[in-house]
Amino acid sequence: MKKKIFFIALALTATTGLFAQKQTGGEKNIEVQFAPLSGNPVSISGLRLRMFNSENSAIRIGFNLNGSKETTVNAQAAEANGSTGQLVNIPELYDYNRATNFSLRLGYEKHFDGTDRLSPYVGAEVFFGLGRNSIEREFFGGNSQTQIDQNQVENFATFTATRKEGSTSFGLGAVAGFDFYISDALYIGAEIGYGFQRTTLRDVEVEISDENAYIYTPAANGDGDFSDVASITITNGTAAVEYATIVGDNSGDYRTFNWGPTFQPTLRLGWLFN
Repeated sequence: MKKKIFFIALALTATTGLFAQKQTGGEKNIEVQFAPLSGNPVSISGLRLRMFNSENSAIRIGFNLNGSKETTVNAQAAEANGSTGQLVNIPELYDYNRATNFSLRLGYEKHFDGTDRLSPYVGAEVFFGLGRNSIEREFFGGNSQTQIDQNQVENFATFTATRKEGSTSFGLGAVAGFDFYISDALYIGAEIGYGFQRTTLRDVEVEISDENAYIYTPAANGDGDFSDVASITITNGTAAVEYATIVGDNSGDYRTFNWGPTFQPTLRLGWLFN
């Protein structure tokens, strides 16, 4: 049903726009992605703005910022006996998975005469992107040998360990495409390109809110998400947390470099405004 509505709307727009004119200079436009045969014909993966300096030139800006936070229970609430046999409530423990992505594209387009409704163009753009993700995990434990030896669960507390990773990307490319105006303020377009992109993985970092509790809590210092970065060392009978430097995300990769043709798999649906 959605597809039929879109096709009817486009047909009516095209009929009423038989004498549509393309940009003349001074306009701005915003675009969305348009896939008429998909279940979600209109989508957006970021904001894209063009500013026409004249009929034949435009500056383009693409911007995207998104994030997520997922909270899951890694341990249910429970009860345990304290040092004098009393019942101690152990709280629920959570995982917090966070991700943030930012990208910025800056470019320039040179438009050619085409026809009254068709505006072909070529251009170039630079790309910059940042990706950050982390997992923060809660643990419950004591922070001294005395608390452990005497089973002082009533003195235990919740602490956290956080693992941070991410990436930085840079790219440069040439583009070619066209805009076909179906009314004075509405067009459909397509675009292809050729370029390169380099992505560098950020070194792994771990932060522990209570290092002593981490030392004395096996569930924490034995956790695979943190044990490769934070390990326990004993010097002259004294235990301490030693942080390792892991280059990249521990997958063996550090930097990737890709080059070749690119294309936008959906049509571009945009409208002009002053």
